[in-house]
Amino acid sequence: MKEISLQTKQRKDKMLNLLYLLPMVVVFVVFIIIPVVSVFNNSFYTIRLNGSKVWLGLNNYKKFIGDSKTLLAFKNTLIWVGAGTLAKILLGLLMALILYKEFHGKRLLTGVMLIPYATPAAVSCMIWRNMYHPSFGHIGQFLRDIGILSGEISFLGNMKTSLIAVMIVNVWAVAPFCALNILATLYSIPTYLYEAADIDGANAIERFFAITFPLILRDVRTLALLIAIWAFNSFDVIYMMTTGGPANSSSIFVNLIYQNAFEFNNRGYSAAISVVCFILLSILAVFYVRSKRKDISYE
Repeated sequence: MKEISLQTKQRKDKMLNLLYLLPMVVVFVVFIIIPVVSVFNNSFYTIRLNGSKVWLGLNNYKKFIGDSKTLLAFKNTLIWVGAGTLAKILLGLLMALILYKEFHGKRLLTGVMLIPYATPAAVSCMIWRNMYHPSFGHIGQFLRDIGILSGEISFLGNMKTSLIAVMIVNVWAVAPFCALNILATLYSIPTYLYEAADIDGANAIERFFAITFPLILRDVRTLALLIAIWAFNSFDVIYMMTTGGPANSSSIFVNLIYQNAFEFNNRGYSAAISVVCFILLSILAVFYVRSKRKDISYE
């Protein structure tokens, strides 16, 4: 009898645990599974203004592959994600190494460093747009004062500089987050390793490449994958700074999704681009999860 009552209690506990999970499952299905399935389904149709659909098969994907904007957006996405992530990690590493040392005013400098990351994107973009202004912007004026520029230049309105100008804003905003993560990893390194290196006569550069860099490499790799995923999805900065222009020179894949869905009302084609982005992001996510598992296994 006791065994039967125990089994009954265990079944009730399992059912109760499932009920606790039910709200999360419902939210997951309604807000993630159903929209994803809907996007995959819409990618095979052209959707008219009245909501009716016309079957196109793989034509949306063929159009995407042959579209002249696709190659430019792909190149911009590679630069935005690859070069942008590298710049954020390197700048974050430099900031973390500076803050790792004890010096007067360290807390104040740490607070100032966090301002870009804590500032809302809309405010940051508004400030940077004024700084980039060709006539009275501080950046152009500074470059003219030191002799690099001889006249006015529209950083955001020039096809050669628009993507780089927006990327600088994004790096400026995200680098403090990278710095904090790397700084936390630096604090986890045992100090006796540096003491032993000092006894052996190693200088700062030798200590960095022999001790610091190998011990933070796993965490920095995982952080870089996370930043790359964020960069791939970062739509707000580009849209508020240049809306992807001029002539799509600063447009990445997520900008093409927005343009086709809400500006050109080509929702089926937009869904096809979303599916391609979903696949690319899934690959990055797999690498990120595997990297996290390796970090946990090392611990």
